[in-house]
Amino acid sequence: MLGGVLNLYKPVGVTSRVLVERVGRILKTKAGHTGTLDPFARGVILVCFGKATRLVSFFQELDKVYRARFRFGITTDTYDVKGRITTVSSGELREEDLLRVLGDFRGTFVQEVPPFSACKYRGRPLYQYARRGEHITLRREVTVHRLELLSCLEGAFGEAEFLIHCSGGTYVRSLAHELGKRLGLGAYVAALVRERVGRFRIEESIDVMQKGIERDFLLERSLPPEKALYFLDAVEVGEEEARCFLHGTPFSSPVSLQAPGMVKVLHGGAFLGLAFWDSSRLLPRVVLAESCHVA
Repeated sequence: MLGGVLNLYKPVGVTSRVLVERVGRILKTKAGHTGTLDPFARGVILVCFGKATRLVSFFQELDKVYRARFRFGITTDTYDVKGRITTVSSGELREEDLLRVLGDFRGTFVQEVPPFSACKYRGRPLYQYARRGEHITLRREVTVHRLELLSCLEGAFGEAEFLIHCSGGTYVRSLAHELGKRLGLGAYVAALVRERVGRFRIEESIDVMQKGIERDFLLERSLPPEKALYFLDAVEVGEEEARCFLHGTPFSSPVSLQAPGMVKVLHGGAFLGLAFWDSSRLLPRVVLAESCHVA
């Protein structure tokens, strides 16, 4: 069995780690999430189990859709509602000011990673440095495809609700912090819902924290790795190419491929793993099957 991928619902107050550990206990196998969701937030989190845990990194860059509520006039050290208050502003939020600057936070730009995050620096998560009072600056390029203002409560300590469609790796907490800074008010994330990861929607997610969730139920609701990797092209190979793949040997593609990139390798309709197409050969990257005949 190659394992699978689960679209799970993370409730507020539950850590991503607790969710993964529960899946591992129910299925009696290893499991791993494809991108953490802060404890104060709720919504979609993808969890791979079994051999599919080797595919975690390929889901991390999927676009995300969030519904977020920012509170202005206050900043916290974690950039969210759970943090320690660091500044308080006497200014007032005005919708017209907000609308005037929103365009600057759409498109592709470089974003600073929050000091309290799981992003690693020299092998250690940033939050470990932050707890010791050390500020490590890490930046990454992100894309915000959509930043729509849904509602605005003006005035002192005003709040605004947004719909955000962004690239994988985007920090909504940093978005709130920088937006608040631009307005001269400061801001933090008061509430956050991850509504979608790629095609995986919150309406179809499973709450494994509920009582009575059993192994068979999760297996029935899980997606096979090849279906979960809907965003990758698939290449059907013959017996000889399949044997090369299973032994980690590069081989020519039996079909023409366009741009270089990762592809799914199948034999007789069975998923063998992933290979990288370098414009001339297929280079095995993740070999999941042990033979050419996958049950």
